[in-house]
Order: sequence, then C-alpha cells, then structure tokens
Amino acid sequence: MQGRVYSWGTRVLYVGPGLAAGLHAHHAVQVFLPLSGPIRLRASRRAPWRTYAGAVAGADVAHESDTPLELIASIWMDADTREARALAPAAAGRGIVPIAPERLHAVVPDLRACWDGAWDGRRAADLLDALMDRLAPTTPPAAPVDARIARAQEILTAAPLRRVAIGDVAAAVSLSPSRLAHLLRPHLGLPVRRYLLWMRLRDAIQEIARGASTTAAAHAAGFADASHRDRTFRRMLGFTPSAARTVSQFVQDAPAAPG
Repeated sequence: MQGRVYSWGTRVLYVGPGLAAGLHAHHAVQVFLPLSGPIRLRASRRAPWRTYAGAVAGADVAHESDTPLELIASIWMDADTREARALAPAAAGRGIVPIAPERLHAVVPDLRACWDGAWDGRRAADLLDALMDRLAPTTPPAAPVDARIARAQEILTAAPLRRVAIGDVAAAVSLSPSRLAHLLRPHLGLPVRRYLLWMRLRDAIQEIARGASTTAAAHAAGFADASHRDRTFRRMLGFTPSAARTVSQFVQDAPAAPG
C-alpha cells in the first residue's frame, strides 16, 4: 500500500513506508516519528549512525537515513511557523536530537490510526494540530520583528514564481542589499536565494498534491526544467519527486494550513 502525503503549504505530513534519503538539508524543521521500529540517522557522512525512536532535525541541519522503515510518519514545518519555533530550540546547534519517549507514546497510536484508516486531509490536519500540542506544548513568545524585515519577507513570499532581486527588496524597505541580507539570514534561517528555492520546492509539492504531473508542477513552481527540479529535491529532501511517488500518493483534499 502506498504512503500518503498531506500538504498544507507551510506544513507537510507523510505517513507510510520509509524511503532512504541521502544527505540533505532544507529550510523546514523535520520531525521523524517511526511507527515500525527505530530509525537510523546521521548528520554527515563522517558522523556515526545513531538510532532514534523519534527525532527532530532543525532547519538547515544536514541529515540522512539509510534503512527504509516499514512504516514511518514525517512532518516538515517551515522554520518560521509557531510549531517549528517551539521545536527548533532543542535542535539548534545540535544537529539531530531525540524526542522524549513519553511524548512519543502519546502520538504514535493516532498516527497508526491515520495510516490504518487512510484519513482524509481534514482529519489529518486536525491530527497534526493535536500532535503539535503534544510534541511542543509550550510555544515560546515570538520575538518582535523589525517592520522592515517583516515587509521584506512579505515581498519575498509574494514574488511571482518566487523570483525577485534582493536589490529590489532592499530598495522597497530602505536598506542596502548587504544590510538586508545580513538581517534576513537569522530571521529566515538561511540565505535569501536558498529560502526562495525552498519556497519553489514547496510550491511544486503543492501542485503535485493538487494532481499536477511532476513536470507540470516543476514549471508552475518556477523550475527551469525537470532536471533542475530533481536536483533541488535531491539536495533539499534527499530524493526526487518520482522516487517519492513510487511509495506514496499525494492527498488532494487537504484544507489550507492554519495561519
């Protein structure tokens, strides 16, 4: 049976057979929730493999897995969402960190029920909200954001095909390009160009979830061609869209993500 990918823009939930992923890093905070035994992960090709009953990899933290599991749940969340900010401090500067067993005991049964019952997008969205309450029950207060930085992120997010020159954004918020890039890096968690590339990858996943072919999704998301799309997927997720489709289906009835 194929796995199921639920996509809500800033959050993605996958439940199904595991897929080995090469070394990669992405803007999202990723939560690994194995449902059929522990998962092996490492943070670099020179690092030792470690076994986890559950784990979190922070934004832009390199990681890879080598043994596909019979059943796993994975959650990807944009680093600037409330849930990611609540989980990310544990992983900040530490690569991959384990999840406390008592928290796993509370979430694994519901994820198994989601898998066994082939839940639709609305039930899966409610489940993900509940999982976040259990995994990260205390959301840290958001630090005040410079209005210019908030406006710059709005411009980046609204740019057609996620393409915009940093000089144009800087001019719109009355900063020099170098100063804006310096201020945006810690806010976004990675350089502007990489952030825009991550957003295009996320757009492609959304298009696939709506039923587009991988080729059509690549063009709609602003990738030059399928090769560019596949290189980006492999570098940022560890596998290509076609590889993901061999073990999973994209659920198209998922509602929009909560703000």
